[in-house]
Amino acid sequence: MFRFALCLLTLLLSACTDAPAETGMPLPDPSPEPPRSTLSAERVQGVTLDARHEPPPTLLPELATLGTTHVTVIPFAFQRRTDDPDFRTNYDARWYTEGDVGIRALARQADTLGLRLVLKPQVWIGGDGADQWSAHIGFDTEEAWQMWEAKYREWALHYARLSAEIDAPFFVLGTELGRAVREREAFWRALIDEVRTVYSGHLTYAANWYDDFEHVPFWDALDAVGIQAYFPLSDADAPTLDDLRVGWAQHEAAINAVHERTGKPVLFTELGYRDVPFAAARPWEWPVRRAPVATPDPALQARLYQAFFDEVWPEPWMAGAILWKWHPPGDRDRTGDFTPQGKPAEAVIRRAFTAPSP
Repeated sequence: MFRFALCLLTLLLSACTDAPAETGMPLPDPSPEPPRSTLSAERVQGVTLDARHEPPPTLLPELATLGTTHVTVIPFAFQRRTDDPDFRTNYDARWYTEGDVGIRALARQADTLGLRLVLKPQVWIGGDGADQWSAHIGFDTEEAWQMWEAKYREWALHYARLSAEIDAPFFVLGTELGRAVREREAFWRALIDEVRTVYSGHLTYAANWYDDFEHVPFWDALDAVGIQAYFPLSDADAPTLDDLRVGWAQHEAAINAVHERTGKPVLFTELGYRDVPFAAARPWEWPVRRAPVATPDPALQARLYQAFFDEVWPEPWMAGAILWKWHPPGDRDRTGDFTPQGKPAEAVIRRAFTAPSP
């Protein structure tokens, strides 16, 4: 009898210890896993579209046959200097891929082809002789920060609502705003919360590859790590495909470390290469307008894309990539530019985009 009573008492004590609280809520896991999120069940095979005027009706079908699943457009805001807290927006921009009318029309056409339109707003710094990198936007006074943030909030919410209207699968909250991201975390977290009240799709932010994506303090609040993936791969004069694959190794390690820390998939919000001899060493270098390229190297551009698809595309953390970029036919001579259109790189992209997903 004593042994029975002792066993009964032990069971009762155990039940009390393991029971949930009186509210009926389960006890929290003492060691929860990092939050895991997927951007989409479908890998993003994206292309950024740039069109001054309404593109011909054949352009989006051309992208569909390339294997594209997502078409990204970039509406710009214009700021004169990185230390100027005011910037100009224009929702009725004449540039077709930047105005709301053009964006809505493209979304309708894309939908008929099974393509998804994505908005990626970006601040452009355009004063004469000014520092033109948005990563340096920042201010010395709280008043200036708040003025800039109020403008940015209004602008971002406009495109979040438009993204909801066109049923965009994800929305890019900002692009290469390194200083603002590091110094004003509370603003971004509040903005993310507010955007989620008007837009139910996935959110990401486009961090620069250099000294940026590792330091974004609010990846936990987003659905994917977004990277502008202009990583240097080789300084060789004529790098081979193997050279370029090896060049990805150190960058893959850094990307994987952020993926493991955050539990988020990785989306390359931009990836592109010019058809120039230094594209592997300085893939971020912008073409100078009206400056001809003496020795274009379209074969290197093709190898750079092939190295990406061989080495990075199969990674389990890879949610996809948005290639930079595509133009309507006949827009202008694209030698030395980023576009792969009509160059050997286009065939490389088509093979990868139309192959079974890794």
